[in-house]
Amino acid sequence: MEKMMQRKGKKKTMFLIAAVLAAVLVFSAFALSQKLSVQRYVLSTEKLGGPVRLAVVADLHSTLYGEGQEELIAAIRQESPDAVLFVGDIVNDGLSEEPVRFLFEALSPQYPCFYVSGNHEYWSDRYSAIKAMISGCGATVLEGEAAPLVINGQELCIAGVDDPEFWGGYSAYGGYDIPAEWLTQLKACGEAAAKSGAFSVLLSHRPELVDIYRESGFDLVVSGHAHGGQVRIPGLVNGLFAPCQGWFPQYAGGVYALGSTTLVVSRGLCRNELPRVFNRPELVVLTLSPQA
Repeated sequence: MEKMMQRKGKKKTMFLIAAVLAAVLVFSAFALSQKLSVQRYVLSTEKLGGPVRLAVVADLHSTLYGEGQEELIAAIRQESPDAVLFVGDIVNDGLSEEPVRFLFEALSPQYPCFYVSGNHEYWSDRYSAIKAMISGCGATVLEGEAAPLVINGQELCIAGVDDPEFWGGYSAYGGYDIPAEWLTQLKACGEAAAKSGAFSVLLSHRPELVDIYRESGFDLVVSGHAHGGQVRIPGLVNGLFAPCQGWFPQYAGGVYALGSTTLVVSRGLCRNELPRVFNRPELVVLTLSPQA
């Protein structure tokens, strides 16, 4: 009888251990999922008479989504965007540019594509070659310029600035001495956008410069860089740590009202670096809708 009780006790212990291990595996698979997600936002504006859809690609860091980027390309095409916005760190320093080339070669002939740099393109020491490759695929590289975009009769102004680190004196992980050259680019973009009178979109890699964006005059600013704070606890912590924002970043991912300007921060698409926890890589899709 005693041996039988011992065997039953061992079986219960083994069952409990197996159940705990199974729960840990399921939890880990969910928490550490790297599956591509699509985050959709709808923004209303009185400056448009019809809807416009923009896909946002941020912080790819040369990640490859299937052979020839087929998974990411299919996800973008599934959303039927009117234009695709690339907001920096698309190429990673030290990694191949080929995954990025696949993306631009596939998308540029089909959609208007606009690109601005991030700090990792600068760190690569190949920025001139990267720009040439991207523009050679048919995309528009913005370096302090604004470009008109007309979609189904709806006029937009798409502007973009280089990453501040291009001029030195500004670190990706701290330091806020904004280079005068960056401010000059931003001013030129703002003046062009104001002159156009169209719905204006600024592409700028870093989200933490909110005080500057708030006074920029743009209707919409689109950024990345924060990688969603890397670690999230849904409903409790929107991000654990982000470059230039530090612990518990306020602008890790989502939509933020900055007075008359709206800031949208993508959590990015990188799967090459630190593990993402409850923080799946995301393709952001913005629908600009006429105000009712």
